[in-house]
Amino acid sequence: MQGPGTAASRALEDELDFFNETAPAGNAGIAAGGTSSVFAILRMVLVLALVAGVIYLIVYFIRRMGKPQAVQNPHLKILASTHLGSGRYVHVVSVGKEAWLIGTGEGGVNHIAPINDQEAVDAMALDASKNKAETPEAFNFQALVKKFSGGLSAKEKDRLEKMRSRREQFKRF
Repeated sequence: MQGPGTAASRALEDELDFFNETAPAGNAGIAAGGTSSVFAILRMVLVLALVAGVIYLIVYFIRRMGKPQAVQNPHLKILASTHLGSGRYVHVVSVGKEAWLIGTGEGGVNHIAPINDQEAVDAMALDASKNKAETPEAFNFQALVKKFSGGLSAKEKDRLEKMRSRREQFKRF
């Protein structure tokens, strides 16, 4: 009767004999299992390239999505802007109820004139708020995670309600 140890040792010896066999005379330069090691190295290189490509894509998207959003001051607003050519722009900027026409270019920022027509300033503010509401925001990964993890927080809901009430106020004008 054979014990369990002898069967296991015989299987181990068979495996070791497989790796110790010499190559046939026609393939003297390639040891037994040499082609499988070439394929293993090739597979390892391909997997490494695939992992490096995935890491590159992840870093690319994180950098693209992680750009900090410009901090907006609620009191200082650009109501209108137009391009004049070759890096020159004209902007209507407001602070509270006052507005100014300014020019920007390579030489800096220049004050052109104050805007005294309050109706025109209010109309530009209304148009600016409509354009901002219609403009899609940049992709925000944090907002996407919040969306899938349970919706809006109480603070975000309050902020959304305030924006809706302001929109209604502008519509009444």
